[in-house]
Amino acid sequence: MVNTVQQWNPDDWESFALSLLHARHGNLNVQKVPATHHGDLGIDFYCTFDSVIYQCFAVEEPVDIGVRAERQKNKITTDLKKIVDGAAKISKLFLGIPIKKWILLVPAHDSKDVNLHCAKKTKDMRALKLSHLDIDFEVCVNDQGSFPGGALTAAMSALANVSLSVKGPTQQELDAWQAGSPNLLANATKKLSKLTSVEVLDAVANCVELFLKGNALVDALRFSAPDLHEKVVAAISTRSRRLGFIGPQGGPAANNIMNTELDTLINAIKDAAPTLSHTNAEDIALGTLSDWIMRCPLDFPPP
Repeated sequence: MVNTVQQWNPDDWESFALSLLHARHGNLNVQKVPATHHGDLGIDFYCTFDSVIYQCFAVEEPVDIGVRAERQKNKITTDLKKIVDGAAKISKLFLGIPIKKWILLVPAHDSKDVNLHCAKKTKDMRALKLSHLDIDFEVCVNDQGSFPGGALTAAMSALANVSLSVKGPTQQELDAWQAGSPNLLANATKKLSKLTSVEVLDAVANCVELFLKGNALVDALRFSAPDLHEKVVAAISTRSRRLGFIGPQGGPAANNIMNTELDTLINAIKDAAPTLSHTNAEDIALGTLSDWIMRCPLDFPPP
């Protein structure tokens, strides 16, 4: 299966995280610490009612699990030092109430090494016996899976831009798919041979890769942004029905048809889901065209 992760910039992740924290603690119980003036004290958001601090962190994706874990561990270490150095100011923020938890809030937590690091830092912080920290103070890591589905859906709907990052299929995945789909490959080979200035075998290989990547993005939307997923699928379905009924646009040359249908589908997806990034819309459109070529309904006149 193609690996899919949400690609976040720091501002979008903070906005998304704030929506999640509103769902967890209540809108009036979460406060933000701006970083633009004298730093953020190792705090992005805090809740005095539950005595908890949140620091948001989104690794630039895509990276493998080990790199992601190492960067998260480094972030924990760096920002906990701010909690120690800023003790007096932080105590004022919490009105003298000891802090129970410091939580690193990340899009994806998938390594036990981060848990072990949290446990070590918890022990280290408790050993300092700082007055602004509870005797049972704990360092934790949370990700999107720490929140209910309804909160995730609401937070995603509020985003101005949704961008998913997908690692392409491995050669092993490509080979396995091709071995199990001889009829689809034969369809693609027959149709793509009508394109000019294209090596057919390379075109078929690209078609399969684009198909798998596009499918992975659509599946990721189903999980991360169900509302967007529904709109994108509906737009694709509408274009597919039109194509099956009246045929392709932009002919007669096969290359012209491909370019016209691609641009039309990208525009249809963006019209239906304007918050979806253009890159994602294009990748989904390319995957859809590849699907249409392999399964029908898209065909080209002979050159």
